[in-house]
Amino acid sequence: MNDGSLEFCLPSDDAALLARVRGIAPAIRAGSSRGRARCDVPAETLYFFPTGDAECTARHGALEDAAWDQVCRIAALPEVREIVPTWYE
Repeated sequence: MNDGSLEFCLPSDDAALLARVRGIAPAIRAGSSRGRARCDVPAETLYFFPTGDAECTARHGALEDAAWDQVCRIAALPEVREIVPTWYE
């Protein structure tokens, strides 16, 4: 369950790492806050991995295998401390 995405932080000044992550998951988008992932702004940038119809079996459902693969590949990067669900309050 989440509100449409998962969150993680990446170092703000590492263009090569960002390109690598976008190669894994092209649909990620940047945010401007600390988010639930508690990014250390400005040293880190918040990113959202979408969990919509293309990535999940149903609204608020399980991730499809391809999306799980992307999330696991991102999670395996040493620069990614954690991946957390997005909750809008």
